[in-house]
Order: sequence, then C-alpha cells, then structure tokens
Amino acid sequence: MRTLARLLALVPLLVAAAFFAWVVTAPASVSGVAYASSLLLVTAALLFERTETRRRIRVVGAGLLALTVGSRVAFAEHGRGLRMGTPTEHDARWIDRVIDEEDLAVNGARMVGWTAFAHDPDVPSLAHVMHVAYARMRAEQGSTPSPVVATYIGLEAPGADDTLEIGDVEHAAGVVVFLHGYAGSFTLPCWVVSRAARDAGFATVCPSTRWVGDWWSPAGEATLRETVSGLHGRGVREIVLAGLSNGGIGASLLAPRMRGTFDGLIVISGASPEAAAPGVPVLALQGTHDAQISADVVRAYAGRVDGRYLAFDAGHFAMLTREQEMMPAITSFLRERASRTSTGARTSAREVRP
Repeated sequence: MRTLARLLALVPLLVAAAFFAWVVTAPASVSGVAYASSLLLVTAALLFERTETRRRIRVVGAGLLALTVGSRVAFAEHGRGLRMGTPTEHDARWIDRVIDEEDLAVNGARMVGWTAFAHDPDVPSLAHVMHVAYARMRAEQGSTPSPVVATYIGLEAPGADDTLEIGDVEHAAGVVVFLHGYAGSFTLPCWVVSRAARDAGFATVCPSTRWVGDWWSPAGEATLRETVSGLHGRGVREIVLAGLSNGGIGASLLAPRMRGTFDGLIVISGASPEAAAPGVPVLALQGTHDAQISADVVRAYAGRVDGRYLAFDAGHFAMLTREQEMMPAITSFLRERASRTSTGARTSAREVRP
C-alpha cells in the first residue's frame, strides 16, 4: 500500500513538473517562476512519508506561494502612470494584482498555435512580440494590475467593470475610450494604444466587459454608456471611440447608436458589415492577411462610411506585430481631431484617403 501511495503521488508531481518546465521555457516573470516553483515543492512533498522533511518542504512551498501573492498584491496596485479601478472602487481589486499578465498572455500565445488561429501569419512570432512589448511596458510602468482574471471569473459587468486609465483625463486634449476584443480585457493593448494617444495629447480609458468582447450586447453597451457618462462628469468633452477585433465590431455598431457622443472612431482588426455610418471621421486599420476578420469586410466598411482605410502586411494581431507602423497613424488621426476642436472647426465624417 505504501508503494502504491507513492506511485499515486507521482501523478500530481509529474503534472507540477510539466507545468514548471512549460513556465520556465517561456519568457516568464519572476512571480510566474515563483508560482510554478511553489506548486512543484508542495507536490514533491507527497513523495515523503509524514516526516519532518515532508513538513519542511510543504512549509517552504506554501511560504513561497504566500510571499509571491503578498508581493504582487502590495506592489501591483497601479503602474507609474496607469490606474485601474471599478465605478465604486478607486483601486484595483486584489484579484487583479495576483497574476502577472505576461505569464497568461505569452503562454496563451504559445497555445494559440494549436487552435484555429494557427493559419494566421502573426501566430509564429506572437509570443516573442508580446514578450518584448511587456518588457517595454514594465520598464515604463513597473508592476501593473490586470483585469484578465476578473474577466474570466465573470466579475466584469455594468457598474462593476475594471477600467484602466492612462494619462491625465481631466487635462488632456481628449480621451480615447478603447474597447478590448475577444479573449478578454488585457492591460497590454490598452497601454499600446495609450502611447499613440499620449503623443497626440490624449488620455486613454479602457473599460471591460465579458471575455468574448461582445460590446454590442446590452451589458457591453451599458458599460460603454456608463464610461462615457463618467467622463462627461469629469468635464471631458472630446472623446474618440476605438476598438480592437470584437471591440472594433462593437465600436462600429455602438457609435451610430450613440450618435453625437463621439468625435471620432478608430476600428482595429475588426468592423461590422452591418454597421451604419457613425457621423464622425473614421480610421480603419487592418492586416491584409487577417485570418479571423477578412480585410475585405473592414475595407468595405471604411468605404461605406467614407472613412480612411489603412492596410498593413500582417494578420489579425497587426496592432502588436506592426505597432511601429500602426500607432503613428492613430496619433495623426487624433491630432487632427484635437486640432479641429481647438480651432472650433466643424467635424466632418469625410476623410481624405492616402
């Protein structure tokens, strides 16, 4: 029986060892390696009989786990210029601080190659591109909270959604409200867009909805309306709506429903073929080889609403793989909006295409 018990103890240990190997062979954060190590220690203790050695290994594993959780909760409440909270809480929820987003996103990108996304041309380089982007974000912002765990356990809802805020909302030339896409709300895409917005004098606000990113649903629309109402209450009048993938589809559908609310619309890697003209200038950015949302759909949308369409030699993840080309286009578009507002010029829905 004792031998059988030890053999059975090998099962969780092998699982923990495989998980540890998976984590450490990827670009992992310090907390990610610590979590994997603590799991490996706790399961390794099962191989020992109920002795002092077994107890000590468990204590070390549990202590490492507690130290990692405590450090993340204490030091990942906000970035250096990034804040996150809900409509009722000014600070990030503790669940939003426990995991380093990079560990989930980069390992998720590694697994994407096993899914239907595999034929998208961006997939082979996606994990590396994400790692580089996270390193840049960490250098600028330090440890940051992430809404991704709260998204997947169903906490994102109207009146209780995690909202990321980057920049001085009250004193900026305007605010970009950015809608995340399918797979949930992540800090990294919000930060990437915020850099382009910052160069145009705009702040960035990124609300959260369900992980599927269905902003056109009643809950998604309610969250967007609450976000806009909150910005109006803070004196913000210049708002540009932006969306990525499903967020782009949602933005293209919601902007016409909320006509008169926004001063511009940016759709990235997604737009609805059923969306009506929003009545404001539109910038549509799309990878020509997108395997998830056809470039033809977004090109047709831009033509139908008399918007500006820019294509990039990339797939569905063009915002990351072609960031250095795409972000200046967003900055230029926002500068045009700010310039027209400051001079009192009338905003037109028509754009001159390059």
